Amino acid sequence: MSGTVFETWWQQMLQNYTETQISTVGTFLVHEILYFLVYVPFFVADQIPAFRKYKIQPKVVNTWEIQWRCLKRLIFNHIVIQLPMILISHPILEFFGLRIDAPLPSFPLIFFKCCLFLIVEDFYFYWIHRLLHHKSLYKHIHKIHHDHPAPHGIAAEYAHFVETLFLGLGTVLGPFLFARHLFTLWCWLAVRLFQTVEAHVGYDFPWSPRHFIPFWGGALYHDYHHEKFLGNYASTFTYCDWLFGTDTRYYQTAEAREKERQAFLAQTDKKQQ
Repeated sequence: MSGTVFETWWQQMLQNYTETQISTVGTFLVHEILYFLVYVPFFVADQIPAFRKYKIQPKVVNTWEIQWRCLKRLIFNHIVIQLPMILISHPILEFFGLRIDAPLPSFPLIFFKCCLFLIVEDFYFYWIHRLLHHKSLYKHIHKIHHDHPAPHGIAAEYAHFVETLFLGLGTVLGPFLFARHLFTLWCWLAVRLFQTVEAHVGYDFPWSPRHFIPFWGGALYHDYHHEKFLGNYASTFTYCDWLFGTDTRYYQTAEAREKERQAFLAQTDKKQQ
């Protein structure tokens, strides 16, 4: 990636900050900026009536009160849980050979590794998520995330601190094993945060990734999990649920749910005329 704008920017950052500052504070800021920035377009869409026809659960309105409660827990989790995790991960990443100096890795290599990280994280997430739905754990930990039966994008990281810890490990597992540069990790954060926010937006747009990427679950797939509290445990792809038989009910009821959704929208539109 020599000579690119990113390379120049990276060199300037190295001249002004220590590697520890970049790896810790820099990574935390990248996470915060990306998380809320990715949500902005979906938040705007939520204010536009024309997009209502794409809402998966149109009967439910996520009020400002609900979103404010969500934001307060997010701020707590990000500062009290995620920031210390990032600080602790710095020496671990160094031990695994992660470097920060120039040159930056090539974009084809970054793309390949991000695809690999998605597969690793998805498999890990499937089993931890399924475990969190066990009756002995669900009411104590994972139930908090299900405070939102009709999720909205910002609720992606709304969770009990234990869940944040264990599922967060899945996000960094791929980079721990295969990343050799911090810039690759930051690119992966962009991919992962887009994926998790998009899965929680509550809209199935014609341009949603599931329409273009094979086995991508997306919002329609994950929204069912929030609505029914079972099945569809994977974070990104659909094949784990298919392999282990945890998506059967989703496909059996898909047609009936879509008919109910369309009928509600038609009835609402008729009342407004």
